Amino acid sequence: MRNCRFGRPLLSLLGACACVLLSGAAHAQGGASDSATAQALFEEGRKLLEAGNSAAACPKFEESQRLDPGVGTQFNLADCYEKDGRTASAWSLFLEVAAATKKAGQTDREAVARKRAEALRPKLSRLVIQVPPKSNVEGLEVQRDGVTVGKAQWGLAVPTDPGVHVIRVSAPAKKAWETRIEVEKGPNVQTLSIPVLTDAPASETVGEGDAEDTSASFAGEAEPGTPTQRYLAYGSFGVAAIGIGLGTVFGLKAISKNDDSNAEGLCDGNRCVAEGAALRDDARSAGNISTIGFALGGAGLVAGVLLLVLEPKPSAPQADSVAWSAYAAPGGGAIGLGGAF
Repeated sequence: MRNCRFGRPLLSLLGACACVLLSGAAHAQGGASDSATAQALFEEGRKLLEAGNSAAACPKFEESQRLDPGVGTQFNLADCYEKDGRTASAWSLFLEVAAATKKAGQTDREAVARKRAEALRPKLSRLVIQVPPKSNVEGLEVQRDGVTVGKAQWGLAVPTDPGVHVIRVSAPAKKAWETRIEVEKGPNVQTLSIPVLTDAPASETVGEGDAEDTSASFAGEAEPGTPTQRYLAYGSFGVAAIGIGLGTVFGLKAISKNDDSNAEGLCDGNRCVAEGAALRDDARSAGNISTIGFALGGAGLVAGVLLLVLEPKPSAPQADSVAWSAYAAPGGGAIGLGGAF
């Protein structure tokens, strides 16, 4: 029993190490690529904006900002929103740029952003969503374009981009109500009053116990008589093999890229032409991933050995189980190990 209690923290540590190392490897490989993609999107957005095509330019700036956030991109996006007629979005974004540049001590850029925001203020369209007391039933939820409008916003003239907006209202045991309202170009204030929701038929209400369980898992039962900890040790050795393989592949890639940078006079010591510098950067990235891979392999190897050494010797047969899970996530992935013994 003492060995079993020691094994559980060890498994948690192994799972955490695997998650961190794999995420780090993916981040090291994807960071440079994201920056390059963001720059390409930014340049394309500038070309489209200069050509007067703000509708196509704004999504380029949005994606560039998502991949590699920066105040410069944010300012250009605000400028694009203004040219596209989205005055409320432009106004709020200019204010964000002003706040960020003020914090960075960039007073000139702050002044420009704040001036642009103040110029837009008198042109704003505003929408008031009123919820009369008789309409305010328990659990009432108001959404504008799929985003919840909190109670603090009810009755407030909120700056809103001109155009069509979808308002949806729902509440427990009530029929949902939805409408479309076209906000006109400012300056103006429009008001929408939420009606009283009607009761939903009993057949349309779903009880708490009726919700379908959509969770899924992948688990395998250990064979009778085979200790679960041994299966987990084998899994750790598998993680070690993956890590060592990853380290070897990217290590060889790092060496190859570095050799290429020294060939044909691309680099002279630490001085390189553009092509040589790019090869050196690739070599460093591959070297970082190689290091992470070997670290993962070492962690898996040590954990596997410890699991075998500390394997419990049960006095009576017991039902063991081992569960594996793997998933992908933005910026990386994870491998999870779990079991009961």
